Amino acid sequence: MSRKKRVLRAGCITLFVIAFVGYFAFSTFFFSPHEGRFRGPIAGLIPRDVDVYLARADLQAAFDGFPKLAIQDDVADNPAVKTFFSSPTWDEFNKKNNVDKTLADIEEQLSQIPLGLDILGIIGGKEVALAAEFTGSKAEDTEWAVYARASFLGKLAVSSLKHPGLIGLEKQGLTAAQDGDVITLTGAKLKAPIHVTRIRDVIVAGTSRSLVDRAPALELARSEDSLFMGAPYADSIQRVERNEKKRDIEVQFNVRKMREAWNLSKPWPDPASEQFGSAFMGRLLPMMAVRRVLGVIDFDEGLSLDLAGEFSSEMIKGEQAAVYRAKGFNKEELSKVAQLAPADATIFVYVRGPVGTFLRMVLESMEPAARDNLDAVCQKARYSGVDEVVNILDDALLDRLAFIARPNDWGDEDDMQIDPDTGEKVYVGPPKDGEPVFAWSIIGWIQNESALEEMRDRFGNAGPMIGLQGRNPGDNGFFKNRIGGGLAVHEFWSQLIPGTGHIAQINYDKKLIISNRYKLVDVITRNAVGQGAANSRLNGRTDFQFKLGDSSPTASVAMWFNPATGKDIIRSQAAVIAENRIKDSIDYRTERPKIERQVSNTGFGGRNRNTLTADEALNFDKLVDEEMGIFRQRVVEENLPRELADVDRMITYLEALTGALSMVRLDPKSFDITIRASTPYAGPGQ
Repeated sequence: MSRKKRVLRAGCITLFVIAFVGYFAFSTFFFSPHEGRFRGPIAGLIPRDVDVYLARADLQAAFDGFPKLAIQDDVADNPAVKTFFSSPTWDEFNKKNNVDKTLADIEEQLSQIPLGLDILGIIGGKEVALAAEFTGSKAEDTEWAVYARASFLGKLAVSSLKHPGLIGLEKQGLTAAQDGDVITLTGAKLKAPIHVTRIRDVIVAGTSRSLVDRAPALELARSEDSLFMGAPYADSIQRVERNEKKRDIEVQFNVRKMREAWNLSKPWPDPASEQFGSAFMGRLLPMMAVRRVLGVIDFDEGLSLDLAGEFSSEMIKGEQAAVYRAKGFNKEELSKVAQLAPADATIFVYVRGPVGTFLRMVLESMEPAARDNLDAVCQKARYSGVDEVVNILDDALLDRLAFIARPNDWGDEDDMQIDPDTGEKVYVGPPKDGEPVFAWSIIGWIQNESALEEMRDRFGNAGPMIGLQGRNPGDNGFFKNRIGGGLAVHEFWSQLIPGTGHIAQINYDKKLIISNRYKLVDVITRNAVGQGAANSRLNGRTDFQFKLGDSSPTASVAMWFNPATGKDIIRSQAAVIAENRIKDSIDYRTERPKIERQVSNTGFGGRNRNTLTADEALNFDKLVDEEMGIFRQRVVEENLPRELADVDRMITYLEALTGALSMVRLDPKSFDITIRASTPYAGPGQ
C-alpha cells in the first residue's frame, strides 16, 4: 500500500472515530440527532380539563421577522389602525407599559443572534400552544405552559440547560435545577420559576409544574385523557371547516372556573341594569350560565369565528329555556327573510322563538315608570293592561320576528302640499322633532289577523287619550296613508315619537309590519313580492351571501351589521347624547346663584330678588335664564370637541367593519356561534 493511500486510510478512520465519538457524546450530553418527532398534534400533550387553551399551527406566517406582524404593512394606512395608534387610549397604554421601548429592545437583542438566525427559526415557528389553569384569586396568579414545535437549534437550546455552566446561565443571574426530565429556572428577573421539558421535538415551558409534568405522561399514554382525544375537542374544533393555510387559532376557555376562581359573582350583562340593552341581554343570554367555550378563530381573510359552548343547565331559567327550545331556522329560510330588508340595512335581525316570552323580557327590562306608562296606555285602549296585550300578540303571531334598521334619509317630498293661500309648498307630514334616528321596522308572521286588526283599531280610536295628534291640536292622529301599489298603511301620529313623529302599520302577505317611517314599509312590501331590484335587497348582496354560505347551517338568532351605512346617524345620535351628558354634568345649584349675583350687581344695584317689584322680578328671572343659557352653551362648546373626538374614533373603528353576519344556535344545554366579518385586511370574497 502506498504512503498516500495509508495516509488517506488513516484520515478516514480518524474522521470516522471522531464522528462516532462525537455522535455518542452529542447524544449523551444533548439528544439523539435521529430521534423521531412527536407524531400527534400538540393538543395531545395537553390535559382535556385545562382551563385555557390557545393554539396556532403556523406561527411563522404571523410574523415578517419577529416581532413584526405579517399584516403590519398591509394595515398601516388603514384609518381605523391609524386612529387607534394616535388615540389617547394607545398613548396611555404605551406609556404605562413601555411598549415601543420593549419592542425596540427585543429587535436590538434579536439582531445579536449569530449567523443571521431569527428567533422563530430557532424555536421552530410551526406549531405553538398555550395552556393555563386558574389557580389563584387574581389573573396574575394563573399558571401557564407554552408548547412549541422546535427546530434542531431549539432542541439544542433546551438540552443545553442541563449544562448551565456550558452556556453561562450563572452570569445572567439564572439558576437551573434538574429533576428528572424537568429543568427549573429561577433567579434574574423571573417573577416565578419556569419549568422546562422536551417531548421529542416539542418544548414545554411554563410556571405550571403540573402541566409540564403531565405532558410526558400523556405521550406515554398515547394522548389518552388529553384535550385532543376529548369529545368536546372533536365536536367543537375538529368539525370546523378549516382554512388550508392553517393560520387560525384553536380556543378553549373555562368561563365557569374563571368566575369561581376570581370571585366574579356579579351577573353580566346585568338584568337589573338601568340600561335597557344590558337588562334585556342579561335575561336573554346570561353569561353567568356559560360553563365553557371551544372553537376556532381565523383572522386570515377577515374575521371568521366558530365557537361552541356549554351552559350550566341549573342557571337556565324557565323563560330562557322556552326561547332556547324553540325550533331554529336554516340558511334558506334566513335568505328568504333577508329579501325583505333593503341592501343598505345597517342592522338586520331574525329570531325564532315564542313572541310572548320575548315581549315579557322586554317589559321586565324597562324602567318601572315606562312600564307603568304602557299599562296606562293599554288601559285607555280598553285593555286590562300591557300583559293582556302581550298575551294577544303571543296568540296572534307565529314564533318568529325580524328587525330592520337603516338610515332615515328619505326626503319630505311626499309630505308637501301647495298652500292655496300662498301658492307655496308647505310640510303637512307627521310632527317631527328633528332628532336623528334610524328608520326601523319590526316584522311578525301572522296566524290570527282579526285579533291584530281589532288591537290596531282600539289603539287608533283611543286617539288623544294615548297621545295621538296630527300636526295641529285637535287634528286626528290615526288615519290611512297610501304607499306603492295602492296599499293602505295605518299611521299613528304623535309628537312623542322621536325623529319621525309617527308609527306606520300594515298587515301584508301574512306579515305584521310596524315601522317608524312609512317609506320603509313601502320598501319592505315591494321587496316581499320581488318588485325591488335584486341588488336592492339584502339577500342580493354578494358579501351577505358569501358570509351566509360559510356560516352555521342552522341558528336560533341571526344578525347582519353594516355600520358603514349608518355611521352618519350614529355620529349624530352620539353628538346629541354627548351634549345632553355635558349639560347634565353642570352643577346648577352652584352656577345659578353665581349668575343671579352677577345679574343683580349689573342691572339691579346688587339688590336681593326678594326686594324687587313683580315686574322687576320677572325681568330679573328672564335675564338670569338668558345668562344661564349662554353659560350652558359655552360649557357645551368647550367640552363637546373632546367628547366628539371619542365618538369620531368609535365611528372610524366601526367603518373598518363593512359587513358582519353572526348566527347563534341556542339549546338549554349548549350553544353555537359563527361570525363572518370583513376587516381592513380581508381577502377575496370579503
